[in-house]
Parts: sequence; structure tokens; C-alpha cells
Amino acid sequence: MWLADIFRARRWFVISLLVTLLVPGGVLAALSFFAKDMSEQESLEVAAVAVNNFIDENPPHQGWYATNVYIGDKKNIVIDIHVPRFEHAEIIRKRSERIKYSYLKLACPPGDAWVYEWLGGEDRIWINLHHHGTTLLFAPCPISKNKGFLS
Repeated sequence: MWLADIFRARRWFVISLLVTLLVPGGVLAALSFFAKDMSEQESLEVAAVAVNNFIDENPPHQGWYATNVYIGDKKNIVIDIHVPRFEHAEIIRKRSERIKYSYLKLACPPGDAWVYEWLGGEDRIWINLHHHGTTLLFAPCPISKNKGFLS
């Protein structure tokens, strides 16, 4: 019977404690009931916005600039990088594929960049390195060390 005595003596405290715990819990339960998972297309759109924001904050290699960020045909995120100087474009064009890929990695976000957290498990960032419409190299960035929120 001592519990009943405590409840009667501290009735307002117990009621306010229950309301304080149950109201936010009920709101969270209702929100989780109405929440839905994102489709693959929606998660790619969110990742494309994150990549665009990252490119705005961290522009690519000196003198190069991103002209477009979009979702490609193969459900991947593509960044168009323009190489404005003809000399740079010619140097890249004349190199072997391995050396071209080394130049392409200059336009990729670093492996530990926060932008990879928004990509799904198999999603990768592709770079279209071009000079006035002529594609120099179109390839994916190296695989990130981060797993990602949406994977």
C-alpha cells in the first residue's frame, strides 16, 4: 500500500511526468507510422543535390569548373567538368588511359569527403571531363572509403 500513498502524495508530479514522456513518444510514433522509405530515384536526386553543394563549396582542380551535375542514363551521378585551356586539354587527350584517369581523379571529391555519405551502396560519382563539348574522358571516381547513409 505504500505505492498508493506515494502516488496520492505526489499525484501531480507523476501525472506531469507521464504526460512529458507520453506526448513526445506519441508524436514520434505517429511520425514513424507515416514515414516512408525513399525510392532509388529519390535517393539519387538527394545525392545529386549533395554532390552539387559539395562542388559549389569545393571547386575542382585550378581553372577547371563544373558545368552540370545530373543523374545519368545508368542511374549514376554525373559531373560535367570543363577544362577551359586548350593546352591542358591537349595534354590530357594525348596521354594513355591510365594517365588520363589520374587527371580525372583531380576532379573527383576526396575519398573521405562527406558527399559520399549521401550515396547508396553501389552508387558512384562519374566525371565527364570535357573541353568545349569534346569529351576527354568519362569514367567513375575511385570507390569511397565511406559506406553512406542511404546504403
